[in-house]
Amino acid sequence: MAHEQAATVLAEPTHRYFEVEGLKLHYLDWGGDPKKHTFVLLHGGGAHVHWWDTVAPLLTPNGRVVALDFRGHGRSQWALPPIYGPPAYMSDTRGLIESLGTRVVLVGHSMGGAVAQWVAVTHPELIEALIIVDAPHGPPPLMRRLMWRWRRRSQGGKRPELRSANDVIKRFRLQPPETNLSRIELEQLALSGAEQLPSGAWAFRFDPETRAWRKHRGRMARPKIKNLTMPTLLLRGEQSALVSSAHVKRMNRKIRGSVLKEIPHAYHHVPLDNPADTAVAMIEFVEKL
Repeated sequence: MAHEQAATVLAEPTHRYFEVEGLKLHYLDWGGDPKKHTFVLLHGGGAHVHWWDTVAPLLTPNGRVVALDFRGHGRSQWALPPIYGPPAYMSDTRGLIESLGTRVVLVGHSMGGAVAQWVAVTHPELIEALIIVDAPHGPPPLMRRLMWRWRRRSQGGKRPELRSANDVIKRFRLQPPETNLSRIELEQLALSGAEQLPSGAWAFRFDPETRAWRKHRGRMARPKIKNLTMPTLLLRGEQSALVSSAHVKRMNRKIRGSVLKEIPHAYHHVPLDNPADTAVAMIEFVEKL
């Protein structure tokens, strides 16, 4: 109840920007005391900062909370040429942390969780603690990768323009699609990641070229998570079809001293499906640091 009461009195987050490699990148800042902790929240592929809208306010009693839009996502600038993928997102994350001027509790969901693993392995000096939310070590299961590869081909390389906000809502789909969100909540999430263009048409705030990063960057080796030494929390959606219970248990064994917790009533999109239990798990973890 204390966490719920604290969240109700918080102001709306502030839009802030910084630069990395000449790109203007966006993040939301919910405030909070950085002398306690600083949380940096990373979204998944094709997502944006608003994946954290219901979790972030619950964390502010325990420190400052910010959420990053990776390049090509949300309100962040698109990269030209289209330099995307984990190495680029690692640069985005490192740039934000360095601009904040403090070690952080790095939290990553899905693709953001993969990026968080690489950042923690390559720049452990920036990380106070690591929280990986329903993100595998290495690529997702083969069948899921094949589905996404087909979806990337079918959409092409240019951002489609839609006639109305209602068309944005009709086009929007979570990937994977399973969720506990209501229809109204899904509509709000869709519109929070879209914009109306000067022509009057609507479009998602997302560069489709982000899906084709492997054409330019190729494959990446898995991060050596067995080398992680900072406190680490692994969160898995109890009903996730992307990260199996067996897989996350293997990650738990590889990361010495890590803590594993499954979030009930949650599919892959854990921060959306069960924000209250997600925040409680994070708070319990950081309070023991």
